Amino acid sequence: MSYTAHSDTFVRDNLPPKSAWPEFRFDLPELKYPARLNCATELLDKPVTRGHGHRIALRTVDGSCTYTQLYTQANRLAHVLTKEMGLRPGNRVLLRGPNNALMAACWFAVMKAGGVCVATMPLLRAKELTDIVTKAEISHALADARLAEDLDAARPGCPTLQSVVLFGGTGATVATHVLIRDA
Repeated sequence: MSYTAHSDTFVRDNLPPKSAWPEFRFDLPELKYPARLNCATELLDKPVTRGHGHRIALRTVDGSCTYTQLYTQANRLAHVLTKEMGLRPGNRVLLRGPNNALMAACWFAVMKAGGVCVATMPLLRAKELTDIVTKAEISHALADARLAEDLDAARPGCPTLQSVVLFGGTGATVATHVLIRDA
């Protein structure tokens, strides 16, 4: 396994034994990747820095979102994750919200910050959320405020969940309010 920037090694430590791994082959030239790679850089930052920021990155029922809009939101959220919530590389982050551009920005933010996303369906209730958070030892959560009730109900059974950021609204823009709930 190649070097990782993760200081929290929970995910690596809980992989199956190497004997159960598939054979990883990257023989084709287009499959030659550097030893360390951040997918957010490749999928989001590079289109913006190469002058394609005006292009549509996502289309949803709420409208469309350009690469620049997604990039800006992801960077803002990554800052919240690292500076305000204390996320360390390798920490697991619960994502809870509808499938929209803001959830995509949350996913990219977690990748930029070096976290590991654990996305959940909006239909999950407190019991299922508690099971997921405790099994994955999730420390942080980004959640749509409309889904806060079940996450709040799960928190007493989730000792590893340190902080939660709730956001509101739908579509491609970050809501005007973000509520940080520390444990």
